[in-house]
Amino acid sequence: MNNLFNRLLAYYHINENDYRLLTMDITEDNFAEGHSFKDMDNCVRVVKEAIANNKKIFIYGDYDADGIMSISILVKMFKMLNYPVSYHVPNRYTDGYGLNLQRSQEIVANGYDLLITVDNGITAFEGIDYAKNNGLQVLVFDHHQPGDTLPNCDYILHPSVSDFGETATSAGFVTFMFAKSILGQFDYYLATLASISLVSDMMPLVSYNRNLLRLIIKSYRDHPSKSIDLLKENEEFNAVTIGMRIAPKINAIGRLIDNDSLLSRTVEFFTSEDQDTLLNYNEWINQINSERKELTKEAVENSKDIDVEAPAIVGIIAQKEGIIGLIANNFVKKYHKPTIIFALDQSGELYKGSARSPEGLNIVDTFAQLSEYLEAYGGHAMAGGCSLKKENYEAFKKAFIAIAKETKVAKKTVETIPLYINEITFENYDLIESFSPFGECWPAPSFSLPRIRVASLMYSRDGQHILTSIGNSSRLTGFYFSKENLSQYQFVDMVGTLRLSTYFSKTTIEFLINEINETK
Repeated sequence: MNNLFNRLLAYYHINENDYRLLTMDITEDNFAEGHSFKDMDNCVRVVKEAIANNKKIFIYGDYDADGIMSISILVKMFKMLNYPVSYHVPNRYTDGYGLNLQRSQEIVANGYDLLITVDNGITAFEGIDYAKNNGLQVLVFDHHQPGDTLPNCDYILHPSVSDFGETATSAGFVTFMFAKSILGQFDYYLATLASISLVSDMMPLVSYNRNLLRLIIKSYRDHPSKSIDLLKENEEFNAVTIGMRIAPKINAIGRLIDNDSLLSRTVEFFTSEDQDTLLNYNEWINQINSERKELTKEAVENSKDIDVEAPAIVGIIAQKEGIIGLIANNFVKKYHKPTIIFALDQSGELYKGSARSPEGLNIVDTFAQLSEYLEAYGGHAMAGGCSLKKENYEAFKKAFIAIAKETKVAKKTVETIPLYINEITFENYDLIESFSPFGECWPAPSFSLPRIRVASLMYSRDGQHILTSIGNSSRLTGFYFSKENLSQYQFVDMVGTLRLSTYFSKTTIEFLINEINETK
């Protein structure tokens, strides 16, 4: 038995039988075996009756990747049913999150009969009440944390409210399951959009989430799509590519664009089959994503006055509110503290905040405790958003920091698996990959290479990076670990990950170094 295999089992706290279940063949029929949504049949009936009676249908979503995937799944589904529908991608700057009263009034005024909210709605009481009181049927497909009261809608599809399962999942997954039910078939493109939503919304990659993602990654080459190919560029379709390349591009649009007609381009991009439209919109998406990177970099560099020593980081930035989540995320990764970053909204009267937290402090519960200061709030345990009046900012900041001070935040420790130079092989890389996809609740393994002789290392010409061939088409790669700094040690321990690197058609397996410590 491969020794590394046993170490991997121990790392993931599973046995050989668990591993067999983890790597069993996933099919269209068994990826969510044993799980079903209460009221799925009722939701399907409502939509089928609406189609049969030629009723006007409106879809209201969200501006993040999960929301865009959810709207796109429904729009594409209705195209497959050859039935026209309307939809709205909310404008972060004017609509905010969720169905608001004004948009609900417009939907009613325009004569719609059925309203379907996706990736929102579970707390949209005012908007949904107005729609219901004016004769509309309302379906809510959501996954956000419900309150004690549920909206006054006809039916809800929600992982916990609808008794689907214990594992949190994305709105895109919920919406895909509905599309699968109404179409009576498993559509690979719709499932691909759902799999993107799982990674983009950082859903736990266990159970049915993991199964669907595994199935789509494995089958993507047999079921490719032009829109996804354009977004992923030359990368393989996998969890890393979704998280690092695809999702940030989709999210960039909702973060920066303040124009309703331009926002709808994202859904057009995922539902159109016109090649020119896809190429033009892809170029536009890349352009906006580049702008997002620049603005984020600028905001981080100019946030020097934010106090990072307090038990929680609370601050205001001058940039667009669309990037405050990125800034908050940046601070949490760097300082490992609950963080909320605010920006002034377009009215000039409210601060919009985006919060992130390590395990230990529940964001949405904290917002509930501080609701007296807030105009609106929502989100998950580790991420959320809120808005407050300018005059309430200081009181909220003080109270938020006080709660953080009394809360024990889990310390982030990186567990590693011992690895040896002769184990850096393609065979072992394939073994490690058999445990994938990696993501939330199922991290990619980190490895430790013990007692590496510093004198044996080779470097780039400028001496700033480790580039050491170790035979068998394998090498050690470490960026910004200079020869000058390492020369003080005789032996070092390295922490890193394995990856494949292809250069001029030659594929090498690399140990990518993340950390170097002197051997004790």
